[in-house]
Amino acid sequence: MGRLVVLVGLAAALAAATAGTARADEDGARQTALALVEAIRAQSGAGVCSLLTLTAVERLGGQDECVRAFDPPPSSADYAVRGTLLGAWRAAVRSARKRDHRFVTRSFGARALARDMERLDRELTVRLGGNARDAIGQLATTVILDRRSTARRLVLYAESDDGSIFRLSAAARGIPQLDEVLMGEPETDPPPPAALEFTFSVDGVTAVGQMTQVRMTWWWREDEEVAVYGVLLELVPAAHSPHGYLVNDVFLSAFSGA
Repeated sequence: MGRLVVLVGLAAALAAATAGTARADEDGARQTALALVEAIRAQSGAGVCSLLTLTAVERLGGQDECVRAFDPPPSSADYAVRGTLLGAWRAAVRSARKRDHRFVTRSFGARALARDMERLDRELTVRLGGNARDAIGQLATTVILDRRSTARRLVLYAESDDGSIFRLSAAARGIPQLDEVLMGEPETDPPPPAALEFTFSVDGVTAVGQMTQVRMTWWWREDEEVAVYGVLLELVPAAHSPHGYLVNDVFLSAFSGA
């Protein structure tokens, strides 16, 4: 269910750890829980991950994976330009089959490959370039073929309508890799991500052994339906945190329901 799926993954992935003192700072614990919820609501990956312990972040795959998990999902414009690049790659592979799976040769250079790709995919425009910046200002259906592409490696670039520039690189017989490498010129200013629709309550703060637990209830709305979730945050003291705690683990109640 949207971002909740990520929260469920977080709850399943993190393991318990022990640290801190036996006495809870109730106000600091509540403020930490509030900050975490607001960061999730705002779809701020950096904000969420800044409130997690290093152990928690590592169990989510590291800082980059943590931020990506809680950031907004890719835009429809990004999906469209990825499709354009994959279509261009398929055309290049079809062309390369005629030359023993070589994208270019001494007698069949990058310009000839670009024209053949356009012939094989009539909706595609292929232009030659030298790096990702050559894709700036181009339509999402226009692909830049890097002149440095070789017989065995293809490199393409394209810009989405929101300005994200993607690079596709692939070996002649390999799986293509897509990476966002640059921000170009968006056709229109993309709207800010919509805040996730849920409300919550903090039901209690308890010191348990060497940890502090915050009990919460979340009401999550999606497609006119409301689901209710019992959430338990495990906090550990952290002097550098704004409210004195970081989140080390998250648990969802097995008895939550609609």
